[in-house]
Amino acid sequence: MTENSLIANISRVKGFDLNLLLIFEAIYVHKSVSKAAELLCVSPSAVSQSLTKLRSFFSDPLFIREGRGLVATTIAENLHNQLRAGFRQLLGSLDYFKDTTTRSKFVVHSTPYAAMRILPHVSAEVLKDGLNCEISHISADALLDTIEDALTYRKADIVFDTKPYYNFSTVVEPYLVEQTVPICRVDHPRLKKTLTYEEMAFETSSFLNAGSENVKRTQTGIMEYLGDRNFFFSSSSIIVNAAIVEKSDVVSFVPAWFAEKFASSFNIKVLECNFTLEPVTMYMTYNKASLKSPHFLELLQVLNKFKEL
Repeated sequence: MTENSLIANISRVKGFDLNLLLIFEAIYVHKSVSKAAELLCVSPSAVSQSLTKLRSFFSDPLFIREGRGLVATTIAENLHNQLRAGFRQLLGSLDYFKDTTTRSKFVVHSTPYAAMRILPHVSAEVLKDGLNCEISHISADALLDTIEDALTYRKADIVFDTKPYYNFSTVVEPYLVEQTVPICRVDHPRLKKTLTYEEMAFETSSFLNAGSENVKRTQTGIMEYLGDRNFFFSSSSIIVNAAIVEKSDVVSFVPAWFAEKFASSFNIKVLECNFTLEPVTMYMTYNKASLKSPHFLELLQVLNKFKEL
């Protein structure tokens, strides 16, 4: 069913109390108003009033008394046959979400780098603890402000980003701090161990094209120390920038953790510099409503084990 047809169907029945259909099914199954009332934990008079509304809506008695029970009319039989499959599926879905033993799926929204930085430890701990959940990662475009969209429309359960998203319905927590270091390829013809203002004047750079104000502050700090740089290449991916550095005489700035982890893989080296850059903070954001889920609380407990603040 498309969204347009769903909206049209909702519009057609907006004056009808759908609770009446649940009462109808209870009467049909038990062939009794009193037993239906007992099942639904309401008074027999309330069930009788609902049955009167149903009879008026369908212009049919629906149930006729025969002996000590009720017999469904032809229209009632047809209505039950139409409702049966839908009710079974609906009730089964409700039971699924109420069942705390059901495997839960949590979607994490972040850049590939943030996922590589955080999720391996978390996933290993989830498996070790035997938590009944599945983690799915959705890669975020570093240039697009999608945090609000991801959380508001429940496209993601948790967002990791260098930009905090403050809202009355969300929880925002600093999760880890990234130090930034300059890198070049191991056999760079001019740069040996250091990077100074004078040396940078003769070099070209790659640029991390990110929209976060947090990252931009660090980039501004680099410019204040090293002056306007000559940019040869830009990418929203730290990994791509590192690959460019490996194959060219380009200088780039990357997180210290990344440089330490992948220096040998990319054949790059970290340069020493006589200034300290402002670190970049990674934030964890999630909806407050998620705290009602016991499975989410278990995952959150694991995440907090690896918080580096």
